[in-house]
Amino acid sequence: MYTYKLSNLEKNLFDAMSKWEIIDCHEHLPSEKDRLNKKVDVFTLFSHYTYRDLIMAGMTEEQYLSLFNQDISLDIRWKMFAPYWKKIRWTSYSKAVLISTEKFYGFSDVNESTYKPISEAIKKANKPGIYEKVLRKACNIKTCLNQGIYWDDKRNNIEKIDPASTDLLTTVLRMPLRNRIEIDILRPSFDPDLVINSVDCYLDACRKYILKKKSEGAVGLKMMSHPYEIPNRQEAISIFKKIKAGSMNKIPPQPPHFIGTNSLRDYIIDELIRFAGEQNLVIAVHTGYWEDFRQLDPLLMIPILQRHPKVRFDIYHLGYPWVRETLMLGKGFPNVWLNFCWTHIISQKFAMSGLDEAIDLIPTNKILAFGGDYSMPVEKVYGHLVMAREDIARVLANRIKDGQFTETQALDMAKKWFWDNPIELYNLNIKTK
Repeated sequence: MYTYKLSNLEKNLFDAMSKWEIIDCHEHLPSEKDRLNKKVDVFTLFSHYTYRDLIMAGMTEEQYLSLFNQDISLDIRWKMFAPYWKKIRWTSYSKAVLISTEKFYGFSDVNESTYKPISEAIKKANKPGIYEKVLRKACNIKTCLNQGIYWDDKRNNIEKIDPASTDLLTTVLRMPLRNRIEIDILRPSFDPDLVINSVDCYLDACRKYILKKKSEGAVGLKMMSHPYEIPNRQEAISIFKKIKAGSMNKIPPQPPHFIGTNSLRDYIIDELIRFAGEQNLVIAVHTGYWEDFRQLDPLLMIPILQRHPKVRFDIYHLGYPWVRETLMLGKGFPNVWLNFCWTHIISQKFAMSGLDEAIDLIPTNKILAFGGDYSMPVEKVYGHLVMAREDIARVLANRIKDGQFTETQALDMAKKWFWDNPIELYNLNIKTK
């Protein structure tokens, strides 16, 4: 079960944490209905982040996509997949696969002799109640902060698993900068019937949309850490007029081919961050690793943090690989929280090192312990959570052995990271234990 051989003290901590209800601070989960409509087999477990490892190991995009084409026999797909599986099986992404496979399907390995029975077991388990089974019963998750999707399964009395979806800045703040300006600026996708005649008209439409999403339960907005200019209203208006007049038909491209900044985008983003703060919404920020991660340096957020000291920012993924720089954001800005979502499956070693240093640097109320960061393969949330508990148990056990605090104090700290802090940061309507 454990990817690490835990000492008695580490296992005591791990077992204690496993009994707690927790807040999952980052997911991309579709509705259970969408999952049930999906054709599943062993390769469902290799969707989402293991994609990155497979491609890095040499698999082509075409080969990867063929893994999920059930018109191709399972045997043929396995033969194509097996050489790459040997190359990635020791990554942290793959550990989550193996832990989850053992937990839910009873097989300790994915190999030549197990891929068929695992496929049958996954198909059999893909029925109403799978979210209850994985998220509630196995993970003990009270609620998820789900990115941009609201889902709520009322069957079996699951009460709003996700009343706390981070939404919008992916939709609203990034939208003005795409190249299809005739759609994204003049007729925004969130209201394509609305004709935009000015920057202020666009801002008003965005604000109304944010209020609508807040009324539906959103507790935060999401954005990316990128190079941003100091907001300049006049320059933003000038760019908009050129777009409206047809003299500008292309806006600087978005990541992963980001070059330069854009005054229109940067002004709109800044105004909407301000509005979000007024609405008591958290700004969740993707930082660090992904594609051309040079454009995702968490330090690029500093001017925005300084301009909006009353807005709360949830900095995702500990900015990997800029871990120490991200820790300094938590150390230097009262409006910054540090979120360990995704980190444990990027690298357990870095997650433990970052957490250990964070204890020295960051007040205990500013750390969020876990976010699975998965979509269709909901089973892997469990695998990731096991890894997160392992990492936290090992870090805290070392501190206990060094005499820095007691086991009770260590567990009190971890409880804040898993429960109290996300509830307080996002103002969740959940009774604090």
